[in-house]
Amino acid sequence: MKVLSIMTFTLAMAIEAVAGEGSLSLAPAVVMLRGVPGQSTKQTMKLTNTATHPFSFDLKAQDVVVRDGRRVFVEAGQLPGSIAASAAFSRKSVTLAPGESVRVDITVTIPEKPCGRAVLALFRGTTKLEHGSVGATVSLGMLLTFALSDDVLSSTTPLDVHPPTATSNFTVAQQLANSGNEPFVATGMLAIVSSRGALVGRAPVPSRRLLPGERTDVHAEYAAELAPGHYRALMTYQFAATSVTSSAEFDVR
Repeated sequence: MKVLSIMTFTLAMAIEAVAGEGSLSLAPAVVMLRGVPGQSTKQTMKLTNTATHPFSFDLKAQDVVVRDGRRVFVEAGQLPGSIAASAAFSRKSVTLAPGESVRVDITVTIPEKPCGRAVLALFRGTTKLEHGSVGATVSLGMLLTFALSDDVLSSTTPLDVHPPTATSNFTVAQQLANSGNEPFVATGMLAIVSSRGALVGRAPVPSRRLLPGERTDVHAEYAAELAPGHYRALMTYQFAATSVTSSAEFDVR
C-alpha cells in the first residue's frame, strides 16, 4: 500500500470550543496531501480537553464537496467515489477527562474517481451541554485535502475599489473562485501604485483555502493616508507556482 506524501502540514491550528472554564482543541486542523488514486494516507490527530468536565465523542468521516460555490458535508458512502467511505479510525469513540489528551489515527484511500478533494475527520460530540432549557453538543474536526494533479486554476471578479474618505480608509473587494480541479491556498497582497508607476504601499490579505468550485469574498484595506492624485490598485494572489493579478484605477481628491 502506497502512502500519500504530505505537501503542507498545518500544526497548532487548534479548533477551540469553549466549554465552561477551559476549552477543547484539536490539532492539526488541516492536512494538505498530494498523491494519485489508489494511494492511502495515515494521519494522527490530538484532541485535548482543558475544560472542567469530561467529554465523549464518536469518530466519523464525511466527504466535503462544493455545491453552488459553498462547502457541503456529506455522510460517508452517500456519493459515488466517496473518500470518507474508506476511512478507518484507530478508535471508534473516545472519552476525555478534564486535562486529558488522546491521539487517534485515521487512514483513508483515494478511490479511482473521487467525488471531491476533501474529507472531514470528525469528533462528533455526544456529551450534552445544558444551557437552561437548551441542550447542545460540541464537535471538532480535521480537514484533509487531496491534490491529485497540478491543475490549479482560479478566477476573480473585477476589483471593486472604494477611495478613502474623511472617515474611512481605502478598501477593495472582489470574489475569488477555484475554477480548476484541485484545492489550493491563495496568499493575497494589495498594492497601491502612483500614476508614475511608483509603489506607494502594500497591505497583506489573509490567505484563502478553496476546494474545486468554491468561491469566497475577499476584502482588503489600506490604512495609510493617500495624498490627492491618481492611483492604481493591484490585488495579487500567489499560488504554489503561479500568481494572478487584477487591477483598478481610482482617484483621491
